Amino acid sequence: MSDRIQAGLARLFEEHRIVFWYDAARDMRAAYEAADLPGVEKVEIANNEFGLKYRMLRQEPKQKFVIYKDGPEPEMAENWLLDVQLATAVFKADQAAIWLAELGLPVQFEDVVRDHMEFYRSKGRIEHLKRLLTPSDTKTDVLRRMLTVCAGAEGALDTVIEALLGELASGRDDALRLMDRAGLTAFFWTQVENVYGYLSNEPDFEDFAITLFQSCYCRALDEGGKLSAEALLVFRRWKNNRHGAEAFETLSRKYQDILQIPEDLQGREIKPLRAIDHFEEIDRQIIRKLVAEMSSQTVSSAEVLKTVRERRQSHWYPIYRDVYEAIGYATEFQQALAEATLSMTSPAEGVKRYVSSWFKIDQLYRKFIYHMQKSGQASLLGSLFESVEKRYTTNFLLTVNDAWQDQIAKMGEWPVPGYAKQTDFYRDQAAEYRRRDQKVVVIISDALRFEVAEECQREIRKLPRYDAELKPMISTLPSYTQLGMAALLPNQDLSLSGDSAVSSFGEPTQGTANRQKVLGKGRAGDQAKAMKAEDFMNIKADEGKALFRDHDILYLY
Repeated sequence: MSDRIQAGLARLFEEHRIVFWYDAARDMRAAYEAADLPGVEKVEIANNEFGLKYRMLRQEPKQKFVIYKDGPEPEMAENWLLDVQLATAVFKADQAAIWLAELGLPVQFEDVVRDHMEFYRSKGRIEHLKRLLTPSDTKTDVLRRMLTVCAGAEGALDTVIEALLGELASGRDDALRLMDRAGLTAFFWTQVENVYGYLSNEPDFEDFAITLFQSCYCRALDEGGKLSAEALLVFRRWKNNRHGAEAFETLSRKYQDILQIPEDLQGREIKPLRAIDHFEEIDRQIIRKLVAEMSSQTVSSAEVLKTVRERRQSHWYPIYRDVYEAIGYATEFQQALAEATLSMTSPAEGVKRYVSSWFKIDQLYRKFIYHMQKSGQASLLGSLFESVEKRYTTNFLLTVNDAWQDQIAKMGEWPVPGYAKQTDFYRDQAAEYRRRDQKVVVIISDALRFEVAEECQREIRKLPRYDAELKPMISTLPSYTQLGMAALLPNQDLSLSGDSAVSSFGEPTQGTANRQKVLGKGRAGDQAKAMKAEDFMNIKADEGKALFRDHDILYLY
């Protein structure tokens, strides 16, 4: 700004010795004091007109002067320097004119500056506005860009609305107060009315925000709405923008009670709500109805799974992810159970059916329980849990147990014909791979269910350059940890003592050290090692390399 003043004064002094400068708005003193023109004397009018005239015309007739008055130009009859002024020049540069020039706007835009002076008293706001202006801007365009600057936004009116919603959510109104000081409030509400259809005798931004939520909710339900379709677009963009997520959630939770959304949802079906996420209560209502309909078996699995899939797009899905996962697994569980034929004509057929399909019922039940517990929403899922638990216990476990028991009662010996035995594991697996000159690592997890192993297999196969096989194996009887652990080692003459301790080769098999000894009785020439998995995970890289170098078979418990 000072550069432009300097240049303007310099041009006048090329033709005149004396230049008058009237500061009508009394906002140019800083610029006057900062002005520094070589060979020009700065003087100020302060009830000293005759002294100034005598000095300029008699004492220093060749000196150049800039004569500054802190105030408007006096009437002709009151202007004691009028004769001098008429013979010289007047510097026309009030603050509004300077700002107009700084923005590069033509004189026709003067009212855009003069009517909103408070806006331009910030260098930062002027610079922001300059970045937004384009050569084709009209006066209205400039005013819109001024709104953008006040809101700290960067785009059109929609970004201003988003910024104001953010302030409203945080309990602030800085931008609105700045608009008011800058004389932009009336223009702002005119724009809001024209673009979004908001009309009020006493416009208020929170009232607009409440109307926005209500109107967009009604439009989503095809029930009209007070605001225009453009309001729905800005609402969606703001809601789905991660930068506005926190503000949206704050206002949504506040307004759902004001708008009585919980009461409105009571009589609505799930289908029209599937794609709507304006309020958190919508998710809770969908979940309640899904749970009730699943418990009473009045909804198809396809409908439940479709609803769960669509709700993954909901703004609130991260909060209810585990609830929806639990519902999804519950309906898959019910479907799998309904489709299963839980009978067998032999133990071998029972094993075959379990490892080919029945295991999925256990798997889906486990996943339902896991996500239900993780969700922390026991009240929402209570009736569904009772329904799933009852079906799992009565319709699956009891039914399979009775069918299995009927077959076991007919057996003369154990195990099940046609399936590998746990006691043959070392011979058929560990020793067999050693015969192919491959190193072997056996990881033993106590009571690892077949359905968990099936999921592990799928996860391993997702990894590059890895593959996995899954085969069932018939355990020893009685089926308990110590006997099962011993059966997986090289074994001979497995025996049980009175305290349930297990011996093999006449040696105890409890504890890592004893298992190490029994491993040594396996394939001749193999170097075997037994370790706890925890100890193995804590060894250093060099120690791990040495471990694999020096051993052929590694058992990790």
